[in-house]
Amino acid sequence: MRNYKTLASITALAIANTTPLYFATVALPTIMRTNGVSLTIIGLFGSLMLPWAFKFLWAPLLDRYYSVKFGKRKSWLIPLQILMLICLIIIYNISPNQHAELLFGIIIALLICAATHYLATSAFILEQVNSDQLRFGNYAQVVGIALGSFTGGGLFLIAYPQLGWQNSVLTLVIVNLILLVIQSLVQERAAQIEENKENRPSLISFLKRKNTRNLLYLCLIYRGCEGLVMGMQQPFLVDKQIAISLIGKVLGISGLSLSLFASLLVSIFLSNNRENIWLLILGIMRSICYLALAALAYFAISSQAWIFGVVVTNMACRSMEMVVLYTFFMQNCELKQSATDISILLCAEIIIYSAGMMLSGYLAKLLGYSGLFAIGSMLSLISTAICAYIIYKIIKRNQYLL
Repeated sequence: MRNYKTLASITALAIANTTPLYFATVALPTIMRTNGVSLTIIGLFGSLMLPWAFKFLWAPLLDRYYSVKFGKRKSWLIPLQILMLICLIIIYNISPNQHAELLFGIIIALLICAATHYLATSAFILEQVNSDQLRFGNYAQVVGIALGSFTGGGLFLIAYPQLGWQNSVLTLVIVNLILLVIQSLVQERAAQIEENKENRPSLISFLKRKNTRNLLYLCLIYRGCEGLVMGMQQPFLVDKQIAISLIGKVLGISGLSLSLFASLLVSIFLSNNRENIWLLILGIMRSICYLALAALAYFAISSQAWIFGVVVTNMACRSMEMVVLYTFFMQNCELKQSATDISILLCAEIIIYSAGMMLSGYLAKLLGYSGLFAIGSMLSLISTAICAYIIYKIIKRNQYLL
């Protein structure tokens, strides 16, 4: 019974930290594009992900400082959730047209809290779920991420045309208040206290290990092409004259359903030492999706069925990738500094993703959507082959050490 409660807790935690991210990086850019903001400016919106990119700088604090009585991870999760709720209440009272600078500052603060909350959640998974069940812990996180992306992105886009800015933000406030109550009920195993101060969690400890260094290369190479494509996906849909509410409904409901089903399948069939095969398959599927987007743009195809079919399939691939990659990450992390190790890997992903996202606007303006998506497809194929080999080498090294 405890396993099911733990998985449910992981899902709730993931919803809590994903909702603000998708609100800032999906809903806001889409709303801005409908108001005529240039692609270049929207591309620069990727800078909002910087708190997620540099959270590794304070990650060791989560491994070092906590209350044993309250819970190692709950010591951070509950206060951070309260701070996120306060930020959303402030945003509720801000008019984005009149106080854009203040809104931007509050959103940065919101994302700093969400990024740190995500660190604590990832460490919670590694510490609370048995090694042979990590894929299900990561699936629970993917479920939470999907629901959080729908809440912060899809649901907000559905509500915005009908309710306006303030009432749409109010829905996020209510959701976060509910999540705060749920998190207060989360159960956590007692933390194991490390007495050896020479082995305190640190960034240097991560870099000393060959496996974790290889995982860092894996993050940078595999995610390198995704920001280029995903940064312009929503603007591409808007420029195809698709209604903003329809974008929210299709990506939020159809995308959510297919992503959850696909990631459940890969969680069931994923087994140790097969991550490189799964990554290869998913990378090829991703490359095909990017190439299909390029064809839709080049041939000026306006069929919403084709457009959404490609976009939703790509969403499903990304959800499955997360289960495979994050499970593999956690299997090669040090338990005593789980938040630190995971943060470096996740930050590597975000940094390369953000760089691609910020560059995407310039490339789309220079080459058009078709040129941008074609480049993304080519880079995807190359990176997939390299990363499948990196995972294979890590697996072989682990077998040798055993």
